[in-house]
Amino acid sequence: MIGTRMGNWLLTAEIGRSGLGTVYRATQTSPKSAGEPTHAAVKVLSDPLTREPSFQSRFPAEMLALQRLSHPNIVRFYDSGIQAGIAYYATELVEGTDCRTLLARTEKTREQPGLSWSQAFFRIAIQVTRALKHGHHRSILHRELKPSNILVMADGTTKLSDFGIAKFIHQPPLLLTTEPMSTACYLAPEYFTGKPLTRRSDLYALGGVLYTLVTGRMPFVASNAAEMMHKHCYSLPDRPANFVPKLPSELDEFICALLAKDPSRRPASAGNILEELDQLRGKLERKGHTILLPPSNEDPTGTHAALPDESGRVQPSAPSEPPRKVWPQAAVLSLALCLVLGTILYAFFRPRPAAEDLWTSAQPLIQSENPEDWDKAREEFLGPLSEWHPSWKPEEVGQAKQLLADRKELIRSFSIIGKTRYSSEAERIYHKGMKLAQVSDYAAARRTWEQLIQIFGHSNHDARWVALAKLGLAEMSRRTPSRIGVLPTELIEHVKQLRDSGERAEAEAIVKSLEDLYRDQPDVMKVIESVRSK
Repeated sequence: MIGTRMGNWLLTAEIGRSGLGTVYRATQTSPKSAGEPTHAAVKVLSDPLTREPSFQSRFPAEMLALQRLSHPNIVRFYDSGIQAGIAYYATELVEGTDCRTLLARTEKTREQPGLSWSQAFFRIAIQVTRALKHGHHRSILHRELKPSNILVMADGTTKLSDFGIAKFIHQPPLLLTTEPMSTACYLAPEYFTGKPLTRRSDLYALGGVLYTLVTGRMPFVASNAAEMMHKHCYSLPDRPANFVPKLPSELDEFICALLAKDPSRRPASAGNILEELDQLRGKLERKGHTILLPPSNEDPTGTHAALPDESGRVQPSAPSEPPRKVWPQAAVLSLALCLVLGTILYAFFRPRPAAEDLWTSAQPLIQSENPEDWDKAREEFLGPLSEWHPSWKPEEVGQAKQLLADRKELIRSFSIIGKTRYSSEAERIYHKGMKLAQVSDYAAARRTWEQLIQIFGHSNHDARWVALAKLGLAEMSRRTPSRIGVLPTELIEHVKQLRDSGERAEAEAIVKSLEDLYRDQPDVMKVIESVRSK
């Protein structure tokens, strides 16, 4: 379409493509005033929905709402229209690189599989959160937050693009693409369950994006839309610290809190996130870390009515703080300055504890049953031990940190047991089959979904879950799982040793347990029978 005129814009070069359409660099053919932009990024929409008369009749009017967005961290919206039956909109032309491209260009290492948390995390997180805050205060959700919609300019300024566009081009969950870093990788669970989207839905997507930027991978990976939907709604992602060994536990907890399944357990607003980021920055700087902040440390967001919360009430803007009393006494100021300098100098130059002392101090906390003690062990002892004494028993320290992370993940998993509510029995049976497939019990999953289709295939009310079950069966038929149900050699040898040493009852108990686990897998049952016969 290069050389085509869309409204008042002449398309001159293609910039990129997305699921919604193609973006072109464009020049304004006849500026109405000297202050108007002469260049823009014009997105020509190609989704079939945009060709429908109902969409085209309301598209220009609804896009006008985006003109209320005016913020240095949001790509400016210029205009939109319909040209020869094709919808388009023009925005500010940003000379920058999107975060998806930044991640692809970043050299991956074991210590830093994504962008640097100290150099990039706060810069991007603060600016994107400011943009979300600005939009939410004007009752506009982003709805499509992902790395490719975050543009980073040469001076470090971050701009958020495609703000609010997804509201007009809504794709059903089963039609979403699950390619890496696509929209589906970051959508909140309520998008898939049909619950109302709120500002906390954008905050979930923000957590997913920050997870990706730090770890270099998405929170969830799936081969189809149904599997992605299930993971967003019911699976917990691996903790970021599992992939970034030196990631501070504070940032690990911060990202996981944003990815909470229940919206009420996420931060209430973008403003709360900005406050928490500021507290995290201060805490990490007091520990000696150098944090790179955005070019401007001011938030120019105006005071507007906020989006309604989950109860439908509009939250009032926070009252401005009264001016603090300024103490003129020079002696008090001097004393305070000395105390601050003394604290900083002590933090930098105090003797560091020996590796053995840190390890010994961590042991009772590791053995504790209190999750708060586990956090203290990681933060105050194991973390500093890895940072200050990296060559001291790295495997043993790593195993201890992994143990604490696994125990905490186990507690989180058990905390949500029994809280899941299903709209119908067909939905419950579908998710039962999905969980079986996720643990590689394909035979049981196939049997569960086949029974679901047979029982509920006639029901219009449960047609969604019947369709998903059929998709799941088709997906399993295309896959050839490798090493499913392969018994480890050491297990077989262990059974033989028990039998040779006279402990036949214990050996028989293991064999019986294996039969119960693998009775649906004939190949494995042959191996078990051979073990029993020896």
